[in-house]
Amino acid sequence: MIIFESKVLIAEDFSAVGRLSMSAAVATFAAFGIQTAAVPTELLSTQTEGFGKPATLQLTDWLPTAFAHWRQIDDLTISSAVIGYIGQTKACRQLQTELAHLSLRHILVDPVMGDRGKMYAGFDAGYLNAIKQLVKIATVITPNAFELGLLSGIPLTDQSVDEQLIAAIKKCETSARVIVTGIKRDGGIGSCFLAGGKLIWISSPLIPGHFYGTGDLFAALLCGYLNFEMNFEAAVKRAVFGTYEAVARTSHASKDQWKYGLDLTKTLYDVSRFTLGQKREEV
Repeated sequence: MIIFESKVLIAEDFSAVGRLSMSAAVATFAAFGIQTAAVPTELLSTQTEGFGKPATLQLTDWLPTAFAHWRQIDDLTISSAVIGYIGQTKACRQLQTELAHLSLRHILVDPVMGDRGKMYAGFDAGYLNAIKQLVKIATVITPNAFELGLLSGIPLTDQSVDEQLIAAIKKCETSARVIVTGIKRDGGIGSCFLAGGKLIWISSPLIPGHFYGTGDLFAALLCGYLNFEMNFEAAVKRAVFGTYEAVARTSHASKDQWKYGLDLTKTLYDVSRFTLGQKREEV
């Protein structure tokens, strides 16, 4: 079944400058022709790295009133949700409560908590527990290796061996499919998931450097393709390749521009072509 009239809820931080987090997700779903209901979990004047300390605004008071308003709109039927960076335990619980009231085909949660062996500043055991509760209602989760380690209790790195990854995925994979992102193998980087008890690897060439917003883009692409009822492995492949395209284009810019996020030009062009092709098939 091809879905063209779906509406996707996006809950993650909004950086007023650049092409990352919610800005990237909204643009991606627009290329898919999918309407969005945006829930900024936090407003930032810029992202947190490279620009100095950003001005921030928490939105936990706004969030429940927005959902209350949406419930009054007869033709606003949300079919899927993609959840990224949240930042506050209270907001995690609010989102879990609100999502439980919706009948959603896909709930993709990127459990953003840390990377490279460390939790992000300000996060503690209480926040980890709130994320653990939130992922229980997910249909897909996309942690990096460190985050999967936090969720499973099995310490992991981006170079952990297959046996460790399989054990951690099995501990977390109840109602949700687990896709581990940012795993490095044989000079490449990509994602893996379990199928038939075996790891399926989907990778792209590793481009040196630190690129902001890759997880946000990957999650939006994957949710978009799944909304077209695409085969799971095919959707992951397209999301990995689309993210690689954006990183490759960004890598050609001067490094001082990387902090503004990814160059989405080619990726969104490919998404738009895919969407138009699906609509021609429907006609």
